[in-house]
Amino acid sequence: MKTRITVISLFLVIESFSPAWSQDNEALTAAQGQLEAYNRQDIEGFLKWYTDDVEIYNFPDEPVLKGKEKMRERYVTAWKQNPDQKAKITDRIINGNTVVDKEHITGRSNGIEINVIAIYKIENGKIGKVYFIRD
Repeated sequence: MKTRITVISLFLVIESFSPAWSQDNEALTAAQGQLEAYNRQDIEGFLKWYTDDVEIYNFPDEPVLKGKEKMRERYVTAWKQNPDQKAKITDRIINGNTVVDKEHITGRSNGIEINVIAIYKIENGKIGKVYFIRD
């Protein structure tokens, strides 16, 4: 009986956090999904995590591009020039619908490794805005 009460109590505690956890989980799923596709250089798998009207900025508000088709052009070109490029997450913060990743980029054709901070804003399971901070 004691075990049953403990399990029920645990369930109630988890349920009380479920809206926040659900939002964090949705954001994590989108950020991780696009990262894995990026590292495979799978353009369709990569773009499926973004809204059609995604907006990319250099932080804080310098527009870089808008729309999935512009992203396609940019990333297909970048991957052709850097076929071994990969991103590794060195730090990640999730807060509701926002994911902040510190990424270490390797495999660039010029041999230079860089660090980038990417801030992903998630809308209904897809990335709607990205802000980059580059070193």
